[in-house]
This record gives sequence, C-alpha cells and structure tokens, in this order.
Amino acid sequence: MTSLVRAAPTPAYPAGFWVLWWTTLINRLGDFVIPLLGFYLTSSMHLTVTQVSVVFALLGLGRFLSEGLSGQLIDRRGPAFTMTLALTGGAVMTVLLSCAQGFAWTAAAALGFALCVSLYKPAAVTAVADLLPGPRRTHAYNLLYWVINVGAAVAPVLGGWLASWSLRLLFWLDALSMLTAATVLFLRFPRARPPAAPARRALLPRDRLLWQFCLATLLLGLTAQSYKLLSVVFAQQGFTALQYGQVLAVNGALVVLLGLPVGHLIARRAHPRWQALGALLQALGFLGHALAHTLGAHMLAIAVWSVGEIVAYSVTKVIVSELGPPAQRGTYIGLTGSMIGLAALLAPLAGGALLQHAGQGGLWSGAAGLAVTTALLLLTLERRVQARLTPGVAG
Repeated sequence: MTSLVRAAPTPAYPAGFWVLWWTTLINRLGDFVIPLLGFYLTSSMHLTVTQVSVVFALLGLGRFLSEGLSGQLIDRRGPAFTMTLALTGGAVMTVLLSCAQGFAWTAAAALGFALCVSLYKPAAVTAVADLLPGPRRTHAYNLLYWVINVGAAVAPVLGGWLASWSLRLLFWLDALSMLTAATVLFLRFPRARPPAAPARRALLPRDRLLWQFCLATLLLGLTAQSYKLLSVVFAQQGFTALQYGQVLAVNGALVVLLGLPVGHLIARRAHPRWQALGALLQALGFLGHALAHTLGAHMLAIAVWSVGEIVAYSVTKVIVSELGPPAQRGTYIGLTGSMIGLAALLAPLAGGALLQHAGQGGLWSGAAGLAVTTALLLLTLERRVQARLTPGVAG
C-alpha cells in the first residue's frame, strides 16, 4: 500500500554544519588580537621592528607545524575533539600572551598560540567533508569562506574601537569568543564515531600526488602572502596608512560580495582547472602593482588578485578533501594546510629580500612568476587530480 504521507525533504545542510558555521562566526568576530598584534607589540610592549618580525614569523612557523601534525589527531580523535581543543587551548594562550613580559616570553606565547589555534582550520575542513557529499560540499566550504571573511572585515574595525578603551581588553574578549565557540561545539556538534584505527602506518603518507599538490599549494600561498609587502611599497610611494587601509578594504569587500555567488557558480562544476585560472588572475593582479603609481591603479590590481583568490580557493578545499581515503582525510587536509603556514613564514622574508635588492618591480614580477608557475603545475596535475575526485565533485 502506497503511503499518502510524503516524507519530509532533506535539509540542504545538516544541523551539524550550521553549528560549525555559527561557531566560526563567533570565533572570527572576536578575532581582535592578530590584526592589531603589531600595534600592541610596538606601542605597549615597545619591541623593535626586528623583534616584531620574529614574532610574526613564529606565528607562521606554529601554523606550519600544527596543521602538518593535526591530521593524525583529527583522524584518530575526530574533528569535533580537535576543534574544541584548538579553541580552548587558543583561549588560554591568548591570555598568556597578554600577560607575557619581554621579547622571549612574548615570542614563546605567540608560538604556543599559533600551535593551538592552527589545529582548528584543518579540523573544520574535515568536519565539512564528513558531514556533506561532494556536490553540496563545495557550497558549504564557500559559506564558511564567506563567514570567515565577514569576521575578517568586522573584527579589525571593532577591535580598533575597543582598543581605545584598552589594548589588553582585546586579548580577554578574543579569549572569551574562543571559549564561547568551544562551548557551542562541545554541546551541539554531533560526535561522529571516528573511523577504526588502521594498521600502523607512516606518519607522512607516501603519496606522490599529495606532495605535488602540497608544492602547488605552497607556491600559491607564497603568491597570496606577497600582499603583506604592499604596505611597505605604499610607504615608499608616499601614500598614507589611511589610504593603504582604504585600498586594502577592496579585498575584503569583494570577498564578502562575490565569495558566495562566484563560489556557487564554480560549485556547479568544481573542476581542478579553476585553481589554475585563479592563480593566473593573481599573477595578473600582482603584476598590476608593478605598473601602478596611483591609488586607483593599485585598487584595480587588488580587485583582480582578489577575484583570483576567490576563484582558486572556492575549489581548493573540495579537492583536498577528496585526494586521500576517508580514514586519512584529516592527514591530507592538515598537510596541505600546513603549506599556507610555511608560506606565511617564508613570504615576508623572500619578499623583503626581493624588494630590497630588486625593487618594487622585482617584487611584483617575482610574485606574478610564482603564480604562473603554480598555474602550470596545477594544469600538469589536473588529469590525475580529477581522477581522484568523485564524479559529483569533478563534474
């Protein structure tokens, strides 16, 4: 007998995803410390420029180490445990960073902070991959990418206003936002049973395609991180800090406005070729800085590489989540993510050397060359990467 009762439609996203989405929003809206850390270290701690540079390099080192090793923890204990640990540990280290006295303790606290909070991102990427199948996974990653950038646009402005009351208050509010997010995760995020532990295996997968993809991710990260030298270039060209902030705001605005529609367009056919296209757009944008001498020209260059960033990263997480077997998904995601941390460590050093010895043209030409090299490598890997993706993802 056919039932006359129609089954309720399956929701587009499971409840667990929305718990993760709101948790990410809470965490990112309270991300006050890192955007204003340089100002705090200079004005309150009275550290030298070299010491501040070392602290920022340690943040990149911590991310490189933490994301690289996070996969083993994610695969064995699950993403929910790892995200809760990252947020709780990050809150503790944020408070310790606010209490640190002197360069050595500040550097140690910054490294500890990066080691803790960097566990979160690969665990969140893994959680989305576990919750959603391929076609909807791309949409979900774009929703997370969008909310992260909403937080990145709002938090520095709100943090700057709060800093007029007290710089140290920023640390406590940042820690509070992390503890709140950790509590929401602990109480509301579904505890899926981790896959059975496989037989003893090597710490690092012996997968040639994975390591080639990691190299491409590193090169793309080095390209993207080149924007950090833009403030130095602006100062050399006589622009003010206010003008720099106004121009850089173009990036945040475009990501917020275009992140979802462009990401959803790409999701219809999440082909690996989108990454190469994004890399080429970034090459064009950074090359534009080499020719720019007016505010409008720099703004146009930022707009171009921002669109390239949106295009490339809209599909990257989907590809990484499909490269390895489900039991090692966290390991693959963590290792790939660690390349961005390594890029954050190396880019300011390499970019600074290029700027000093080859000038502004050499810096931006080098960044563009890296992006083109990345695009060529991604196109070389395209056939093998696509063969690894599920039919719904590869299109």
